[in-house]
Amino acid sequence: MENDLLNAPDITINSSRIISGIKAGLIKTRINIRILKLAIEVYKNPVKAYKILRQLIIRIDKVQGKIKNLRYVESDNKYYWSVDYPAWPSPTFDMYIKNEFNRIGSNEKVHKSLQTIIFAITNRCSLQCKHCFEWDKLDNVDKLSLEELKTVLNKILAQGIRHIQLSGGEPLVRFDDMIELIKSADSETNFWILTSGFGLTSEKAATLKKAGLTGVNISLDHWNHTFHNDFRNNNNSFKWVKDAVKNCKENGIIVSLSLCATKEFISIDNLTKYLELAKEWKVDFIRILEPRNVGRFINNDAEIDSAQQKILEEFYIYINSDKKYREYPLLNYPGYHQRKVGCFGAGNRYLYIDSNADFHACPFCLQKQGNALTDSFNDAILKMKEKKCHAFKMNYND
Repeated sequence: MENDLLNAPDITINSSRIISGIKAGLIKTRINIRILKLAIEVYKNPVKAYKILRQLIIRIDKVQGKIKNLRYVESDNKYYWSVDYPAWPSPTFDMYIKNEFNRIGSNEKVHKSLQTIIFAITNRCSLQCKHCFEWDKLDNVDKLSLEELKTVLNKILAQGIRHIQLSGGEPLVRFDDMIELIKSADSETNFWILTSGFGLTSEKAATLKKAGLTGVNISLDHWNHTFHNDFRNNNNSFKWVKDAVKNCKENGIIVSLSLCATKEFISIDNLTKYLELAKEWKVDFIRILEPRNVGRFINNDAEIDSAQQKILEEFYIYINSDKKYREYPLLNYPGYHQRKVGCFGAGNRYLYIDSNADFHACPFCLQKQGNALTDSFNDAILKMKEKKCHAFKMNYND
């Protein structure tokens, strides 16, 4: 499989880059014009379309926070501002905006199309990470066959979802099957991999790019290699991350570093050193995740307090706003948005399908609500809505 793709016709490799300043402002203007055109297309009335556009912009600004220094990641002539949203321009972006229009003023209990899906394709992993949320499901044998994976993927695509995050376990241990999955979807589907970087060679990065991969979220939990390796219980983990970042960038794959910000890590000094390392490696995004008392952390009192949340929030706003950081990676911080507008999980804008194909509200709320092979998305989402998602409020109109 890998050799077949490597022997396919070459594709043009354009390494991703950060866009800021005047060009970013022009991109935002063009995006808003496209959204207005979509609003007119949906509502058939320019006045109503403009009002809806204003509501949507207010909602987006509320979610993004007090960000002043607008930046985008440019890749293959498309522009990204988050690892969880589709790029502009693309049919997937248009679909996402139309779905957001449907949320404005909607009283539906279940929205027909989610924004993204996290889909675990394997039970296997070579690491023993201290915070692993799937610890109880890890095994040496995968529970789902390739055909079953394709069945789940087809049900996801049938929901209109075109932004899919492949996880595990470690998804790279199932490399050939993952390539088959990516190839089986239409070209407008955005695939991301959630990985430790394990074995992500230049050859594999090239194969993933040709198959249609958009980006990778590579876990790096400390700027110091010793602390990261200790957290991952593997002395090679930091090197895997560094090599994977290099290999993906050289093959035109967008790179995000995923940080589990523990109590021990959170300080301005550590966050700044992490940011500088990410810039040195030419990373595009940093995604900051808060630890949860699940999996191996279930009895560890791992969740951060309000003072630590404040440090992360202020750092997030500052780095994304101050002009001197315009050439730095974009920061994504889901916890900040959740506290402002509610949780996006539990079938609001995304849900989690584990390596047994079971539906869950998110990777941290592991309460089975049906199975993707046998049950419907809507039934699972209705159950999730009743259960809610950890400490965050739910609001299906946001």
